[in-house]
Amino acid sequence: MAEDKQVKKYFENAPYGNDSKSSEIHGKKNQVIINSFVSSLVRKYDESIANKDKNMASHYKDAIHNMSKNLDNLKTIKEEFALNYGGGTGGKNLFSNYTDLSFERAFFTENGKINFDKNMKPVLIVESDNGTIAKHIEDVTQNWVVKGTEEADFMKMQQDAQKQGFTKDSKPLDFDIDWHVSNLLSNMDAWKSFVSDKIGGRYFLNDYIEENAEAIKSGQIPDEMLHPDSFNPELDNRLHEYFANRLRKSFDSDYQTPAEARRADELIAKTNSQSKTENTQS
Repeated sequence: MAEDKQVKKYFENAPYGNDSKSSEIHGKKNQVIINSFVSSLVRKYDESIANKDKNMASHYKDAIHNMSKNLDNLKTIKEEFALNYGGGTGGKNLFSNYTDLSFERAFFTENGKINFDKNMKPVLIVESDNGTIAKHIEDVTQNWVVKGTEEADFMKMQQDAQKQGFTKDSKPLDFDIDWHVSNLLSNMDAWKSFVSDKIGGRYFLNDYIEENAEAIKSGQIPDEMLHPDSFNPELDNRLHEYFANRLRKSFDSDYQTPAEARRADELIAKTNSQSKTENTQS
């Protein structure tokens, strides 16, 4: 993806250093805006002191302090974004496909603007093809999903099941598949990665759409049931069943889900019917 390369290239050649001030890392235009706003707060603080208005002086002093803290937090978030995105290290993007990073890609590569609301809090603004997106600093990371060890954990279970399947000698699998899958999906909202990312070389959504193509085409499965959030395992068991069945098939290559068994029976019945018709005609 061209956009992905541009973001990584930006961080590999970031036009600022580790010792840069928090007000300096979002581009020259934003630096001017920030410095101008802070200067106005300092000026009003000085005027309040000169007028012996302690309340207003304290108000502007707190605003200056909060501004510094907010900008430091924003710098930390930008550094965290760069690290998770693999920027500057040639590393792997750790963000799940579940996360919409269109705002972050633009803002953290100096293609956004910083304004201030009526409470003197920074407002981060990005103009996109879909309109203006505005966020407070504390809202930036709330929807981030960073991949952890969930794929490795699933693959370990799958390999274990496959190994036991080769040597089972009629013995059942030595772990409870449903219990382990439930824990895996619920751990740190890992289900969001399972529904959106490639796990063990396969995408859940691709498999689900392919398997249910007829029901989707007929409208039996509406569009809203294909949105990633519709597979939340607290509300729906489709994601759980898919990964549990992958483990069952690793243990027993002959295992069929109820849907697969039904389709197999329908195919057998259809084949038998055709054979009878051909025999009658002959």
